[in-house]
Amino acid sequence: DIPKSMAIEQGNFLKHYLRREVQEGLAQGAKGRETAVKYGEHGFGKRPDVLQFPTDVAELAKKGATSFHVSEERWSNPLVLEPNMRKTDIDNLRTGWDLVLDIDALHWSVSKITAWLIVKSLEEQGIKSISVKFSGNKGWHIGVPFEAFPQKIDRGGQAVETRFLFPEAPRII
Repeated sequence: DIPKSMAIEQGNFLKHYLRREVQEGLAQGAKGRETAVKYGEHGFGKRPDVLQFPTDVAELAKKGATSFHVSEERWSNPLVLEPNMRKTDIDNLRTGWDLVLDIDALHWSVSKITAWLIVKSLEEQGIKSISVKFSGNKGWHIGVPFEAFPQKIDRGGQAVETRFLFPEAPRII
């Protein structure tokens, strides 16, 4: 039996994920990305997984999904990802990646000011497509879409496609 408090919580998740605009937003944001579905205290679903249609969100929520986590990497076909793939095979599947900066601090005010300063710095560099999302507790996720980066970057005198620079480039940044 599910404790009453958990049943109420699950009802709230279901109510949220049954909203058409939520389903459409999640499905749109998940295009070409691996999606991890969390089932509360039961952990995550199978891997790899994707959201193909808005109705997928509702169906997974009815099965107990409490959150959806999309990868920062973009893929031509995320369903062919396998745990022991060679780097060249993974690189050939990757079509791009978004930069996600995770800002966490012990104090809310420090986290908030740090996130604000980073966003201002990105804007000063001419980056316009920046997203900021409260990550829970005392942190923020700052996102920069792949389209904000040049298609190729000079690496030791050789032009390398930016899509091949994951995870090295985000770590450097």
